[in-house]
Amino acid sequence: MDKHIVVTISREFGAEGHEIGEVLAEKLGVKLYDKDILGKAARERGLDKTALSDADERVARRFFEPYLMLSMGLVNKNDQLFAIEEQIIRDLAATESCVIIGRLSDYLLRGDPNAIKVLVFAPLDFRVNNIKQKYGMSESAARKMVNRMDMARRDYCAYYSGGKWKQDSGKDILLNRETLGVQGCADILLAAVKTKMEQS
Repeated sequence: MDKHIVVTISREFGAEGHEIGEVLAEKLGVKLYDKDILGKAARERGLDKTALSDADERVARRFFEPYLMLSMGLVNKNDQLFAIEEQIIRDLAATESCVIIGRLSDYLLRGDPNAIKVLVFAPLDFRVNNIKQKYGMSESAARKMVNRMDMARRDYCAYYSGGKWKQDSGKDILLNRETLGVQGCADILLAAVKTKMEQS
């Protein structure tokens, strides 16, 4: 692909946004980035990947106001990770076509005319059943995990956007995974990318 097109995929937990991204990236012949961004960040900055993974898409509890933390020379691990990922995401969008899963990439690239911002969603019961089957959990445990992860992602999004962005904000495409299936969602996104390429 001559023109850099970036597809950002936000997803409800259990809606298989990652799987859709994998299929799309393969169809396009481009790279998919998700937690790989953590590894790249860790290697480039000499940081511990395991420690950074603990901060993955979560918001740390704050015991001090941000200005007080700064004045005391304290650095929040989550904020450090987000700043590193933000630069990597912007660099990727400027240099290559790719698919990026999560990482608030839709918000970070909200002004990029070559970004296609997507939300993959599905009904709660469908997502709970997916997680139940994937991890061999009871329905009760799977439901708790889905609710906990949904809340964590909402909090992450609200915190790092300063309350300006919700998970369904600013999206170009909304896809119901239950209705369309993984392949169907990927095919729709493939058509969207081709249309975007033809507009240039």
